Amino acid sequence: MRTILFTHQGPHKVHGKYAETVTNNWYRYGEHYPEIFKNLIKSLFDYKIYDIILVEGGLGLPHAVFKKIKNSKTRIILLNADTLLFDLPRMNSLKKKVIEILLSYVDGFIAISPLNKRIASSHFYNKPIVYVYPYGSNNSFEINCNLESNDILFIGNEEICKRFDLLVDAVKILNDEGYEFNLYLVGLCVNKVDSNYPWLHKEGFQENLNKYFKKCSMYVHPADFDSCPVTVFESMSSGLIPVITENVGEADILKENGMNCLVLENNEPEMIAEKIIEISEHDENWKKNVSLKCKEISSNYNEETQSKEFKKVFEELVDQL
Repeated sequence: MRTILFTHQGPHKVHGKYAETVTNNWYRYGEHYPEIFKNLIKSLFDYKIYDIILVEGGLGLPHAVFKKIKNSKTRIILLNADTLLFDLPRMNSLKKKVIEILLSYVDGFIAISPLNKRIASSHFYNKPIVYVYPYGSNNSFEINCNLESNDILFIGNEEICKRFDLLVDAVKILNDEGYEFNLYLVGLCVNKVDSNYPWLHKEGFQENLNKYFKKCSMYVHPADFDSCPVTVFESMSSGLIPVITENVGEADILKENGMNCLVLENNEPEMIAEKIIEISEHDENWKKNVSLKCKEISSNYNEETQSKEFKKVFEELVDQL
């Protein structure tokens, strides 16, 4: 019987549910560098041996690599849900070299979208890579959003690759032209936005998102890269119409469901503004049909189905190692 360790930052709620399907052995390596370093030193005196270490994100690799150095038979699987492999080519030479050394110890990857799998495959064509989509953990299917409102929503942390700054610029373009849109920014992203406009509502972290799901009509996520943000699924659960770039994990899902019109070719503010106007000017029936389709898609990606899928791809991956 295999012994499996899940090493994590917190973990993310979805990743925790996934890990529960394969192991009860969890180890928190930390979320911030001081904690990570302290736990890394402590781990040097931990002589427990595991057959497989499932690592949540790149920051957990040093701990897993030390374990593998102690026992060469240990296999490392990276749950690739962060921006690590996207950022790799843009890192300074020293940091890039260190990351490449750590990644060389990884035996296989579980990506959280085909997008992330494609990026991983471009770096590691000779290692097994599978993917499983996440799901919305704060869904609100009982809500029907206000499709006739001019309120736009974005939810996210302060990673600038999410490009909420370009969304602010896009809405400014629209309102400077006489439109009357409101933009609600929810999450730590507000810490990176210095602009102040009457139409810009910097809400910060919110425990309950329902009031935003009720009042807004569109969810816009114009990222340079975002593996597969659960906020897209969550906003779709209330019928919000998503507008995302090709570099957001759900873009493949929207295209597979014939909704290419919701996927931006680029995230220039002018392009985002044009797409917002295009959607807002559609008639009521079009909006309702798209909204209902979004609810249906979101319902297909739930804890039960995706946890089963994770366990399946995990076991398939382990068999290849």
